[in-house]
Amino acid sequence: MSVLKLPYVFLGSAPIGPIALEALNHAQYPPVAVIDDPRMTTDELVDQILAAKPTFLLVVGFGAILKRDVLDTVAGQVLNIHPSMLPLYRGPAPVVQALLDGVRETGVSLMEIDTKMDHGPVLAQAAYPLRGNETPAELYEVLTKTGVQLFLENIDDYLEEKLDLLPQDESEASVTNMVNKEDARLSFSLPARTLERMTRAYQGWPRAYVELDGKRLIIDTAHLEVKAFIPDQVQPEGGKTMPFTDFCRGRRHTPNEVLEDIARQNP
Repeated sequence: MSVLKLPYVFLGSAPIGPIALEALNHAQYPPVAVIDDPRMTTDELVDQILAAKPTFLLVVGFGAILKRDVLDTVAGQVLNIHPSMLPLYRGPAPVVQALLDGVRETGVSLMEIDTKMDHGPVLAQAAYPLRGNETPAELYEVLTKTGVQLFLENIDDYLEEKLDLLPQDESEASVTNMVNKEDARLSFSLPARTLERMTRAYQGWPRAYVELDGKRLIIDTAHLEVKAFIPDQVQPEGGKTMPFTDFCRGRRHTPNEVLEDIARQNP
């Protein structure tokens, strides 16, 4: 655990920034300043950081690549908690992509930031095995808190230059993309397992959906039943979230009949 507790500025935004900030406060190692707006210009960032006079920066899901001028405010001592086993799943959606891919293990990395996206050397990592039914919210919580623990365990040695930083292997790197609302539309030409993974991966936002009779039907949760994709909780356009069976009853059709309609209209 850190005993130096030197001043630092925290840069982070939702969904994982607030989780990390709460954990840092609970560990009684709060930042001297918090920056949560990734739309700020480089000049604005530099001004706020210099005003706080930090020793280093800690970045957690900030949503913007920091320019060299920002890194130079603390002589390059900028750490990042990234929810993947780097160099796997660089970029803005590592948790979502891990769920979409159905991997058996993910993790979290504590790394030093450079001017490229999630490219800098790694200080520490912790792997996390997956059951196959996790949601983004669950992984955001556990991976971020684990990342804060890695930070607390390694920050003093890092600042005292006692750590050997491990460069990332570029040949193993993979990159995730920004998630858009259109990504969450389900195509029933895909395997049932893929539909179930998409439903979990997009839970919360942007939320998986289909088109049914010209209206959007959100599918919040689903399961596999004899290798078939079965919605559990749905929300019709302009309506409230309800069990899929209730939605079908309101249409005066059986769940199988409604699923046939959905599959036909969402090829």
